[in-house]
Amino acid sequence: MFSSKVNLLQLTALMLEASIDKVVVCPGSRNAAIVHTFKEAGLDCYEVTDERSAGFFALGLVEANGGKPVAVCCTSGSAVVNLAPAVVEAYYRPLPLFVVTADRPAMWIGQMDGQTMVQPNVFEKYVAHSVTLPEPRDDEEQWYCNRLINEALLAMSKTGRPVHVNVPLTEPLFDFTAESLPCQRLVKHVRPSNIEPQSIDLDIKSQYRRKMIVVGQLTPEVARRCCPMLDALAHSGWVVLAEALSNLHIAPSLREAVVGNFDDILAADTPRIAPELLVTMGGHIVSKRLKAYLRTNKASVHYHVSPNGELADTYQSMTHLVETDEATMLKALCDVDGGEKDEEFISQWQCKTEQESMPLLETLFAKLSDKWVLHIGNSSVLRKVQRVFRGANEVYCNRGINGIEGSVSLAVGYWAGSKRPTMLVVGDLSFFYDQNGLWNRYVAKGEGNAPLRILIINNGGGQIFYGLKGLKASPYLDESIAASHKTSAEGIAKECGCSYLSASNEKEYERAIGELVDMTNRGVMILEVFTQGF
Repeated sequence: MFSSKVNLLQLTALMLEASIDKVVVCPGSRNAAIVHTFKEAGLDCYEVTDERSAGFFALGLVEANGGKPVAVCCTSGSAVVNLAPAVVEAYYRPLPLFVVTADRPAMWIGQMDGQTMVQPNVFEKYVAHSVTLPEPRDDEEQWYCNRLINEALLAMSKTGRPVHVNVPLTEPLFDFTAESLPCQRLVKHVRPSNIEPQSIDLDIKSQYRRKMIVVGQLTPEVARRCCPMLDALAHSGWVVLAEALSNLHIAPSLREAVVGNFDDILAADTPRIAPELLVTMGGHIVSKRLKAYLRTNKASVHYHVSPNGELADTYQSMTHLVETDEATMLKALCDVDGGEKDEEFISQWQCKTEQESMPLLETLFAKLSDKWVLHIGNSSVLRKVQRVFRGANEVYCNRGINGIEGSVSLAVGYWAGSKRPTMLVVGDLSFFYDQNGLWNRYVAKGEGNAPLRILIINNGGGQIFYGLKGLKASPYLDESIAASHKTSAEGIAKECGCSYLSASNEKEYERAIGELVDMTNRGVMILEVFTQGF
């Protein structure tokens, strides 16, 4: 029988999946449940009392084991730092030492309780990765625990250096009632040996009929490299989902082949078939519905493309981390793709949907030529643009951390650096928060040699908060949460040397939008739309 501690069961199962079957164990009460479970699981355990010696004993096993990883496990407190000399040695060799330390609950650190010290990141710069596991109480925390262990295993696999897994355990410690180890997801590391696509070892079989690619935010340059392969895959049975931030719309052939209205499709309350094979690439996806769908309808096999090798398990289903660029991965998919199509799966993503009427944005995009580079502010403006934008313009947005700050400054910096016609569509709070983005000589002198335009959608506060379920019940919503206001950008525009237009109804907007998109005026122009009159 195994320990009932969920984090410990997950750790043991994943060690076995990763073929870490040798472990040096040291005595102690806090790690007793760990040692018991390792022994019950059939790991080859070597007992060494002195932790300093145990660490180097484990390094000797690594060398005797042909360089395969070996674990060392100790109890909490000063026992942990006694492993430090061996950890440092393993770091600089390098050698794959998998360090497992038992720990006390965080609330007891510094409370004069026995054998307690700050153990997370205790080895700091001398491990490739360090994680402290939660004690899971629900499915999400179990996923988090699994992800953290996979992060450590991947870091050791990629670098050949030691990693540290800190395991807090609350009392009771000695409940050995679990009958089996759980089935755990091991994320495999796929890295090409060279830049040729055929060097990527893809475990993709032709029996997968429901195949999906989800493309997040890409720069226009990367999107252009990806378009030919995505076009071929979209016409060979793959469902390709992408938002405006992917910039795939730059290629005319992809505007029909790629599913861009998936948010509206998912809004319909109908059952959805899960993909069998999922490939994700690029940066952030805005759609919460897509995230919910893929987290609920998990793919059997999920390849995530990560050029920097970081594990971002957005959809909680990653099975392979592919450390390469997007275009190389797509070329590899074109080479190995085959098998039958699932027409029912494909047809569920080909639905025509009723578009929500958004006259402000629809009027702008109808008049916006492809020569404009489009910058979008975050929050509700971005979500609205994603619903109605069907143009060919390059699209940029601060989607790394998704904050409202910096949207104006980003657009101004791009305009000043690129000298290309730039259109920023931004909400009122985002604009006022970053009004200093206009406070520079480039805006004051109009030194862009191209027009810069800012369309401010002023609805008197943070509109996105009014769509959050349950928040309307709060009497503090308007003033304290949504930051309602009656501020205008007119004074800011004049102080910073910008032309200023405003519109409070559809007629005024129709008249002003023509002037806004007119490229003959090379200066900086702001159009502020007060939505209360629409």
